[in-house]
Amino acid sequence: MLKSVFRFVRFVIIGILWSYIFIACANFIIYTLWNFNLLSARSWQTISAFWQSGGVIKTGKDYIFLSTIVALPFIWIWGWRFFCKVSYINILLYPIIGYNRRIIRKYGHDSSRIVLKNMKSSQKIIEDIKNELESIKPEKAKEVQNIRQQINQVISSEIKKN
Repeated sequence: MLKSVFRFVRFVIIGILWSYIFIACANFIIYTLWNFNLLSARSWQTISAFWQSGGVIKTGKDYIFLSTIVALPFIWIWGWRFFCKVSYINILLYPIIGYNRRIIRKYGHDSSRIVLKNMKSSQKIIEDIKNELESIKPEKAKEVQNIRQQINQVISSEIKKN
């Protein structure tokens, strides 16, 4: 339920933003090329009056204008669907991904290939580490053992005397 509400809210927000950007860009382009304002009622009245008085589409410029006006709703719907399918996380992470690709391209081709073969099992690795640690351990000096034995004998003889 929450996921469908989130999708609907996302759909509406994308629709509002896309509609605003699309209308602004389309109006700018059409106004620049044909001096026709999509948002002006006067421009639409001029076309209606031209058509009602028996206007004829003669030139290629007229055909392109008419096809542009007819294509605008289809482009708007296509753009809305397109932007609803876009992953915005990828757009936000694009600078980081691009930087990583650049570093890999810069340093990755010259580096040698690493091949891992004959990997030991974890038990074998643990045993090898234990063996290495035991070989590294310092051996107790024999003198230290002799001194400890003498001290133990003296202490035990003192205890027996008491």
